[in-house]
Amino acid sequence: MKRKLLGILAVVTLIGTMGVNVSAGESEQLEGSLTIYTNCVGVQADIIKELNEEFMKENPGVESEVVAPGADYENIMKVKMASKDMPDIFCTHGWANVRYVDFLLPLNDMEWADSIEPTFKELISDDNGNLLVLPVDQNKWGLVYNKEVLEECGVEVPLKNIDDFMNALEQIKTASNGEIIPMHIAGGDSWPIGQIFDQLATPAFTTAEDNDQEALLDGSFDWNKWTDFVSVIQSMYDKGYFNSDIFTAKYADSAEAFATGKAAFCWYGNSIVDEARKINPDVQAGLQPLPAWYEDDDMSFLNGEQTAFGIWKDSENIDIAKAWLDFMARGENIKKFCESESMLPGINTDVPVDVGFATEYYDEFADIRSFPIFDRAFLPNGMWDLICKDAADMFTGTITPEQYSLDMQNEYERLLEANED
Repeated sequence: MKRKLLGILAVVTLIGTMGVNVSAGESEQLEGSLTIYTNCVGVQADIIKELNEEFMKENPGVESEVVAPGADYENIMKVKMASKDMPDIFCTHGWANVRYVDFLLPLNDMEWADSIEPTFKELISDDNGNLLVLPVDQNKWGLVYNKEVLEECGVEVPLKNIDDFMNALEQIKTASNGEIIPMHIAGGDSWPIGQIFDQLATPAFTTAEDNDQEALLDGSFDWNKWTDFVSVIQSMYDKGYFNSDIFTAKYADSAEAFATGKAAFCWYGNSIVDEARKINPDVQAGLQPLPAWYEDDDMSFLNGEQTAFGIWKDSENIDIAKAWLDFMARGENIKKFCESESMLPGINTDVPVDVGFATEYYDEFADIRSFPIFDRAFLPNGMWDLICKDAADMFTGTITPEQYSLDMQNEYERLLEANED
């Protein structure tokens, strides 16, 4: 009997050992290299690099490198697209279904493919319904403000419409004797100057009962409306509601101004708060939906993928790339990334995510409608650079609001025709 028991134990031990060897073998089957490009900067870029190190520890046969070129990301990717030499994995920064669609591998077979936030899933899928990216987080955009500054200046929130917002900007400027900047924009980094235009375009053109969504999509939009729209933002500039160094300030300057109580509003989403807290851990931030543009409309949130990773369809390392996306999609990794920027997950996970200061506001405004980000949903690919360039040119007086509108119309029609071809 003893010999039988010892024999059985030996077999069990052998099976267990074989099981360990098989598991180890399965992890070692991933052999090769990956190059991952991200547009993330600061804390979020560091976290992606940390997670990538963990991925390599789990898969010792893989060498993977994260490249985070910062402000040069978009230009670098344009060069790579032109040469048809893309990274194995890359961030699509809002352009999965337009700019990058011809380079991306469909991801319908991934386990997390059916758990994506429905508000923007269509925008990260191609015309045939193929999912193109893993959205690690989602940017549920509203208006971020410094609570202490607003209280000091006697501004009560929420600001329900654009008139409320304009009055608040004037009140901040007046109450602080010009010492506090109502809105800080890092125009030296180019893209931030377009943010206010892109975000306020949503209530201006897409949220009201009588809206321009269909006209923007079918090419019949009346561009005189764009003239009226940008003229309102031009008036904000003329009245001194922006920082005087708007054309040279960098993103870090916006974070510092927000952190030190020298700026009331920023147009970057929740992540600016975490950057500001590296400077001043005690900064108090608030969040409200975007104000309505029309009296008979309601406030709204913007909703879209923020950090989204896709796989180059011609990569020689597709199996490894899929494993990397699966690794990033784990609940604990989504949690780590999203909590670093106070943003909601882009996919459903079993691991709860604490979005920090934004939690109470998402709860307070849970019934407020969400709309897709304006330029991603309603403009053809290629117009973002023009939005930023002409915004800066209009502020400096190089062009008029009418010329801004004409430039937008001409480029819109050109790109629509090009996309049809």
